[in-house]
This record gives sequence, C-alpha cells and structure tokens, in this order.
Amino acid sequence: MATVGISAANNLESNIRTLAQTKRIRVTEFFQDFDKLRSGYVTEPQFFRCLWQTLSVKLSPNEEAELIEKYGTTQNGQINYKQFCEEIDRNFNPQDLHRSPITQIQEAPEFLGTLRSVRPVSQSSEAKIVHLLKRMQAYYSYHGINLRTSYEDFDRHHRGVVTESQFYRSFPGPPEVTEEEMHLLVTKYGDPDKPGLLNYLNLHHDITAIGQHVSIAEDVLIPTETRVDHIPAIATPDPALNQIFDKIRVAVFKNGIRTIEFFKDHDKLRSGIITENQFVCGLALAVGKEAQLSRHEIQKIVEYYRQPDGRVLYKEFCDVMENAFNIPDLEKKPLQTVVRPPRGVLSRGLKALENPEEQRINEILSEISDQVRRRRLMMYPYFKDYDRGKGYTRVVTKTQFSRILHFLSLNVAPEDLKVLCEKFKDPASGDVNYPAFVQAVDKEFVGHTMDDVDIKDKNRTKSPVPEVAVDHTASNVNFDDLLTRIRHIVLTNRLRVIEYFQDYDPLRSGSISKTQFRRGLGMLGLSKLGQHDMSEGQFQLLAFMYQNPAKQDHVLWVKFTEDVESVFTQKNLEKMPTYKVPPSEMFRAPKPGTVDFSAASEDHVALVDSTMERLRQRVDQRRVLAKPVFQDFDRHNNGHVTRSQFRQCLTILELHVTEAEMSALEAKYCNDVGFNYIVFLGELQPQEPPKLMYLQRMEDIRIANEKMSLPETNTAKDLEGVLMKVKTKVSKERIRVLEFMRDYDKLRHGRMLKMSFRRALDLCRFELRESEIAFLEDRYQSRADPDYVDYLKFCDEVESIFTTKELEKKPLQEVVQFRPPEEWQLNKLEPEAEETFQLCMERLTEKVRKHRMQLFPLFEDYDRVHNGTVSRSQFRRVLSELELGSLVNEQEFELIWKKFDVKIGGKDDVNYIAFCDMIYDLANFEWRKP
Repeated sequence: MATVGISAANNLESNIRTLAQTKRIRVTEFFQDFDKLRSGYVTEPQFFRCLWQTLSVKLSPNEEAELIEKYGTTQNGQINYKQFCEEIDRNFNPQDLHRSPITQIQEAPEFLGTLRSVRPVSQSSEAKIVHLLKRMQAYYSYHGINLRTSYEDFDRHHRGVVTESQFYRSFPGPPEVTEEEMHLLVTKYGDPDKPGLLNYLNLHHDITAIGQHVSIAEDVLIPTETRVDHIPAIATPDPALNQIFDKIRVAVFKNGIRTIEFFKDHDKLRSGIITENQFVCGLALAVGKEAQLSRHEIQKIVEYYRQPDGRVLYKEFCDVMENAFNIPDLEKKPLQTVVRPPRGVLSRGLKALENPEEQRINEILSEISDQVRRRRLMMYPYFKDYDRGKGYTRVVTKTQFSRILHFLSLNVAPEDLKVLCEKFKDPASGDVNYPAFVQAVDKEFVGHTMDDVDIKDKNRTKSPVPEVAVDHTASNVNFDDLLTRIRHIVLTNRLRVIEYFQDYDPLRSGSISKTQFRRGLGMLGLSKLGQHDMSEGQFQLLAFMYQNPAKQDHVLWVKFTEDVESVFTQKNLEKMPTYKVPPSEMFRAPKPGTVDFSAASEDHVALVDSTMERLRQRVDQRRVLAKPVFQDFDRHNNGHVTRSQFRQCLTILELHVTEAEMSALEAKYCNDVGFNYIVFLGELQPQEPPKLMYLQRMEDIRIANEKMSLPETNTAKDLEGVLMKVKTKVSKERIRVLEFMRDYDKLRHGRMLKMSFRRALDLCRFELRESEIAFLEDRYQSRADPDYVDYLKFCDEVESIFTTKELEKKPLQEVVQFRPPEEWQLNKLEPEAEETFQLCMERLTEKVRKHRMQLFPLFEDYDRVHNGTVSRSQFRRVLSELELGSLVNEQEFELIWKKFDVKIGGKDDVNYIAFCDMIYDLANFEWRKP
C-alpha cells in the first residue's frame, strides 16, 4: 500500500510540475510568504491554499492525504514545502550518481494541462502528418514565420486553443497545403475534452521539435566551418538565365543596390512572396536601368521564381543577388572563403558598333590623337572639372563632352560626335565615359587598365624585401658631430629627453631595447618627419656607443640622456659649488652643410671681404632696406632662401656682383637648407645691439626716491585741526570709517599696522598730508606695540559726530549734533589785516544800504554749478559791474579773497554767499530781503 501511495504522489507531482512549467511559475516564491522565519515548513491549510492561489489546483481529500503522508511531519502537523518545491523545480536528482543526469531529466509531456488526441490515426496518415510538419518547418524557418504569434490574437486567455474556423483563417502556410492535409491536422490536434477547439500550441511545439532535430542532424552531417547561412548562387541549366543573373549581380555590386528595399513594401506580412506584377515593377525599378534588362529577360527571371499559385519568391532572388560576392555574418566565420568577381567584370567596357561605324571611330580617334600629340594637350583635367558629383563618377553629359571638345579646338562634325558618344556611352547612365576616351586619344595618359594590373601582379612577389644590415664601422659618421647635432636640436626646441624614453623602462633599469630606443629618437625629432633625418648608420653608431655591456641588444638610455641634457645644466651641481657651468650658446651648432670658413684660402677670404665692403658702401650710400626683399622669398620664415632666389634679391636691390664673387659668397653662406641671408645681412648691415638699460633705470629710480618731497600746503597745525578736517569730511560724505579699517584686522583685536592704517586712510579719501597722518599715528599709537595703531579709538572719536557711544547707559546725557564749520570761517587774518578788512566791508556796506543793491543775481550768473563759489577774477568783475570795485584797492581785494577763500578742486575760489550775507548783516537788511 505504501508503494501505491508513493506512486500516486509521483503522478500528482508530475501534473503539478507540468502546470508550473506551463505558467512559468517558481513555486518556492509563493510559499515563502507564509514562512517568515524561512524554516522550510508551513501548516497544512497554508500549503494547500498556496497551491490553489498560485496554480489553481484543487486537490481531492485522497490527493491531499498522499502529499501529507510524503511531506508531512508528525510533531506539529506542518508540511515540508521546501522539499516539495525542490521536487517540482529540479530536472534530475543530484544524489543519484548511478545514472546519467540526461536520463533523469523530467520534462512535462504537454503544455497548458492539455492532452494529445487519442483518436486512432492510421500509419499512413501519421506518415503524411510527419512529412507535412517537415515541410511546414522548412517553410517557416526560411520565411521567419512563428506559428504561435499567428494565433495569439484569437487566444485572448492564452489557453493554447482556437476554434477550427480561426485555425483555417490564420493558417500561415505553406501555400501548397491541400484541404486533405488541413483535415489531417485538425483531426490530429483537436482537443478531445472541448469539441470544436484545436490545440495550436501543441502543433507549434511539434514543429519546433522537428526544427531542433533537423539542426542537430545538420551539425552532425555538415561541419561548422563549411556551413553557409545564405542561399548560394547555383548555376541553372539555362545559360541565358545564368548570363542574366551574372549581369544583375555585377550591377548590384557596382552600384551598391539593396534589392530587397524595392520588394518588401509589397510584402506587408514579410512572407517572402509577392505577385508577378509587383516583382516585375520592383526589379525594373531596382536594376532595370543599371543592368540594362529587357522585358524578355525580366520575364525569364519571373518564370524561374514563380510558384504554382502564380506568385514569385522575391526573398530567395534578393538573397542570391545581394550575396553573390559576399557572405552574411562573415565576422563570425573567419575560415570562410569569399568568392570574388572575375577579373575585368566590374570594369566599364566599350560598346561594340557595326563595322562601318568602328572604322569611322578609328579614323576620328586617330585624327584627334594627332592633334593632342602635336599640341601637347592635357585633356583629363578639363573633363574632370565638369565631374563634380559626390566622388568622381568618371562620366560627363553629351553636351559637356561636345563643349569640352570645342573649348580644346578639337573640331568634330555632328555625325562624328554622335558616333563618339555612342562608342563611349556608359551603359548605366547613358553619359560619356571620358577616361576611356582620353586614354584612347592620349598615349601619355596613364589610366587604370586590367592589363596594367596583370603586369603589376606578375612582377609582384610575396616574398619580403630583405633588409641590408648596416654596421657602424661601415659608415663614416663622426660621433662628436652627431651628438653635437642632437644637443643643438634639444637646446633649440627646449626638449626634455627623459620623457621620450622612460615610458619604455617601467622598472627604471636604465636600459631599453634598440627598437624602443629608435622609437624614442623618432619622437624626439630624429626622423624623416622631424628636425633631423637620422640614417641607419648614425643610429647604429649611437646604439654601439651606448650599448649595454650586459645585454647586447639593449641601450643605456639614461647615459644618453645625461650626455644630451648637459646642454642645460650639469648633474650633481649641488656637490660642486665652485664649478662654472658653460654657457648654453656654446652648444649651438650651425646648419648641416655649413662651410668652415676659417680653413678657407687667403685669396678666397680677400675676395669675400672686398665684395662685402663694396656692397656695404653701396647699401649705406643708397639707404637700402634689404631684409624685406629676402623675407618675401622666405615663405617658411627659416632664414634661408635658395641660391637662385639670392641672385634674384641682389638684382632687385641693384647690388651687382660678378660670377666669381657670387660663388665666393655662396661658399661662405650656403648650407644644406639654402642661403643663410640672416647671417649675410648681419655682416652687410651690422646693427648695434641694444644696451642693457635695466641697471641705469634702477639707479635713476633710486636717485628720484632720494630727492626731498615737496613742501606741504594747507596742512593742519595740530591734532585738533586734523580731527576737525576728518570729521568734516565724514559728516559731509557720510563715510563709515570702521568699514575701511576692519578689513586689515582679521582677528578683530582692535589694532592694525601703521602702514595698513595709512592705506585705510587713503581708501577713505581724506587727502591727509604726511604731517597730519603723523599726528594721528602719535595720538592713537598702541601701548602694547609701537608699530600698531588702536584704530577702534580713532573710529569712535570720528563717529562721535553722529552720536555718543553706549548711549543706552547714559539716558540723561544730551546729544549735541555736530555741525561742521564753514570752510571760510576757518580762515584767520592778522589783527591789522582784520581792521583793514572791516573798514573795507563798511565802505561797501554803506553804498549797498544807500542804493539797496541786489548782490546775488550777478554772482549766480557766474556760478554755473551752483556751489556758492566763483573765481577771483569773476568776483572782481561782479564788484566792478556793481560799481563797488572803485571802493576797494588791490590790498583790500587780497584780504577779501583770503577771508572768503575756499578750496574747490585744488583751486582757490571765493565764497560769494558768505560775502553777500556779511554785507547784508552789516547793512541791517532783513533776511534775504535787501
């Protein structure tokens, strides 16, 4: 009985496993919601509730008892759901080591809980169904059709079944399936429990299984290396059809045509089949013009790909044409051999004409060729100027062709021009193939022909060209000259040699290979693209001189770097304080090819000196500026011109020399780059070097600073006067002095340096003199440090004009507002001068009172800015206009100006308002009513 119970439990688990796989459910995740502690156990009601909620499985009492007996515990009535889930989810038993895991795999026999039809089907019908399924699988695989997606729109609840009418309506093919075969499919896959419904999902999985068996068989029969994933171009029995296909392949390959783009718009379902008319239209539009297809040739292609129902397989045609000289996904098949087009197939051939026309063409080309050879015409550039498309199309229109011939004066009759255009006509565009025409009439024009390619291929060998080994002993290279040249390059360009080699030596061993050393020299500028083209002999000499004794193929790059960088400084200079570093100028080397003029003969030196002296006198007499003439020829600004350009410059400057003198000058100033006109002009028109004026300027500045400062004017005599001046300025302009002072006291300790105090006073624009600032520094000097000033006390004193500090502690104190005195009131006169001033004012007052004069209007006419002041000359002019000037002599004018003097912009003006008010007060006039 126990064995029967276990067998029944296994059958029940198999059904649950099938249901879980069908719904793609992992049962463990739903049981864990009831097991908060992850103990692996749940109660019996929770176990069966979870099965009902997740899998919609309602078990009978006997089935529940079987599961409880297998997975239940006797202690507290719980069920081991973890063991149950492992049985449902796993495919084989990992504990069973006696059997292969493949033989233990437990797969669900059906999906969606359905069963296959058990209706008897004869063996012949079964064989027909298998054959039909293989045809359907091949068709679906080729056209990319999925049977399941064709019926999912009818299966809203995803149960895997549709009605028979829906099955017939959406059946995706193949089109050659007959009614009898459709009836066999309906009989085979009809659902026995639900009459009228058909299980399309089982049909889909059977077709998928057949495809897997086919792929496995292909893997066994066909090696992976030789398998091709596209339809190869197979020759047909009809030679004419093969010729048409070859012509289409060449046109597609040459013009880069995507043929499928012209057909797929007619195939909305992407079935790979379209109607005959659609195929004809698409083929004519795609390659009809490029391949020059006739109606008869298109019809032959249609007949080859036509199906029994009258439609055409365009997908197969497109695959064959587009993959003629290529294989899809070639990057995944590195060993695949690609078929190349035959030699000469892709070239533009000339059209064959009738015999009379061919003879006439030969005569025309012969005449044109004679004119081209006699007149030495280069025809190709003229044709190329008209070929302005995207990339050179190598064709021009017939009108352009005739226009170019007329422009070149190659007169051709209209009939002959038609024959020429017909001979060199491009098959695809109908234009004229001008490179072929130029090559036919111009024997010196070298165009690309297949004959040239054949000759080149015959002369070409695949064996590498052997390198000739160069030894340092075989070359006559001087090591000192080579090192001097390298040092000059490094010094001139300010290069750090170590940066070009240290990346090759990550272990900092001081040694790198010769190839790495050569690479570093190239980046340093010792290459064909750099400042010096280092030959192989020079490199071998360097490698030999700095060869690593321990490794014959390595170079001591650190030693080379130290020798070269010695142009900047000497190593370990801190250990040799008395060593005198040589100047860097001594390492500069002349240009290669410069002649050592010190070894020249006396006659040569005398000839050069006499020539230079004569040229120098002529240049000085005519005031010639020679350098701009040479610079016009020096386009690279390297200070050199060619020998012919040097002769040209002398001719332009009218500096005539004989041939012997010219040769002597060239021998002295020429090198491998050219004629060094900078050195030549330096000796022809020597200029005095600019004097070093820095020391003299510094001495002048020191002497100027030692001079005594100018005497101060209008300064306050005591501290009270300075404070009054500061308070008046603050009161008028509302300045917060503390804001300018506190920036110099970062720690807010109430003190600041005297220099900072002066700087802050300048920022406040008090315009204090040196003696006035000294008064303030002495008054507010810090007791703790004489170099500091207690700026807080100074700020409190200045701000007392607005209010009293800590007024909240003195409620009974009366605050008196500060009123700055008028500037003219600060002007004091001597007692004798004061008496003279009073007598003068009385005389003026007497006349003003007698005539009741108005003084303000005339003064205001001169006061354009209305600041209450006028100049002294304007003041005297107003008194003269008022007929008061005769009552005041020159001495009294000076006293009046001094009494009412105010400073406006550094200029002494007169405060006419105070003057008028004093006159009115002495005359006892009412306020503002004279």
